[in-house]
Amino acid sequence: MSNDAQVTMTRRPGRPKAGSEDKKARILAEALTLFSTQGYVATSLADIARASDISKAGLLHHYSSKDQLLAAVLDERDRRTIVRLPRADAGAAAALDAWVEMVSHNQRHPDGVALYTAMSAAVIDATHQAHPWFRQHLMDAIAYLTSAFEHGKQTGEVREEAPSEQIARRLVALSDGLQVQWLCSRAQGGPTINMHEVMAGVVVDLKERWLLDS
Repeated sequence: MSNDAQVTMTRRPGRPKAGSEDKKARILAEALTLFSTQGYVATSLADIARASDISKAGLLHHYSSKDQLLAAVLDERDRRTIVRLPRADAGAAAALDAWVEMVSHNQRHPDGVALYTAMSAAVIDATHQAHPWFRQHLMDAIAYLTSAFEHGKQTGEVREEAPSEQIARRLVALSDGLQVQWLCSRAQGGPTINMHEVMAGVVVDLKERWLLDS
């Protein structure tokens, strides 16, 4: 069977032919789906190329290896998250509200949550292809929330005794843990937990405890 025939047979119903949208965006979208559903190891570049309606050579023109493609997928996931967050100097309340909205956004996009959770084993293996991204991702998330609370102290929004870094680490840990619980409940086919509702309740408690105008 020719490569063209394979592409035709594997194209999803209703999908336009490649060329009608940005190829790199399509590759990233399909890689995200396949990595999160099949797993990184079980997904080949050929799989992603077929799903993206391009040849493997065409995919390699944009991404020279599967590791590079994974890094691009993870970077794109973070980029989409970062643009939704206000600057840290907008204060603690703004950062907390945006954090709740981010959890709500993630709940609407299970592929991204599944990929993030599936790749989380990379945190214990410094040689893993995703380890540098995970380390930086966690550092950036904690630094962002810590900075928002510290800025709030400077403006009189946050109590001086608030343990900014501890609060940040708890929120990041809660977010990651909620995602594991949510994915598990989805896999069981029964009622799923509401990550947004849980995070919103925690943020209300944090505001009442540490913000002076709440």
